[in-house]
Amino acid sequence: MISAAAAARVGKSLQSLLCRVIPKSQQNVPSPSQARLLLALLNGGTLKSHRYLDGRKEYLLHPLRGEAIQVPSQDVRRLEKLDLLLSNHKFPSTTLLLSQRGRLAAAKEKKAAGAAPSPGDSAWNSGS
Repeated sequence: MISAAAAARVGKSLQSLLCRVIPKSQQNVPSPSQARLLLALLNGGTLKSHRYLDGRKEYLLHPLRGEAIQVPSQDVRRLEKLDLLLSNHKFPSTTLLLSQRGRLAAAKEKKAAGAAPSPGDSAWNSGS
């Protein structure tokens, strides 16, 4: 069994290695799918975390029009880590909102993209 101190050292070593491999400028940049999620929220969509009795958790984007879209959990966790999303911490269905920083990032993405897709737009689903 590994001690907590040893695990912490390994974790710090891995984090240090990743920071050297990934340029600092790219560490705080959302991926294209994460940017689409930010735009969808900026355009009025609602992101909810649904927990089930069996322990599973899924994230669904509820657009203003149309069906809910499942969102990869790694995208949501990354945006939370970047402080772009905030949670209301309700159970069993948490609502995730854009933080002030998230609004700024989404507005920047919207400006860079020209015309942003609406929350239910197929552009969000297409992965492009």
